[in-house]
Amino acid sequence: MKPNLRSFILAATLAATPSLALAHPGDHEHMGVGAIAHHIATSPDHLMEVIMLGLMVGGQAWRTRRRAQQRAQR
Repeated sequence: MKPNLRSFILAATLAATPSLALAHPGDHEHMGVGAIAHHIATSPDHLMEVIMLGLMVGGQAWRTRRRAQQRAQR
């Protein structure tokens, strides 16, 4: 994929992201910890966010660990 096309796709994805955050209306301030956990686990939009965050953090941890191992072998 050409760098310009990749940049365009990334920019379009980031531009569409704020609208995804408005998946459903509502104020979550009145919810307790258990209700929030249940809401996150049962709402597809929140569940996808948690899964993606976990994948991103896990990937970064894996990359950091691999680089440290490569430096130690030198």
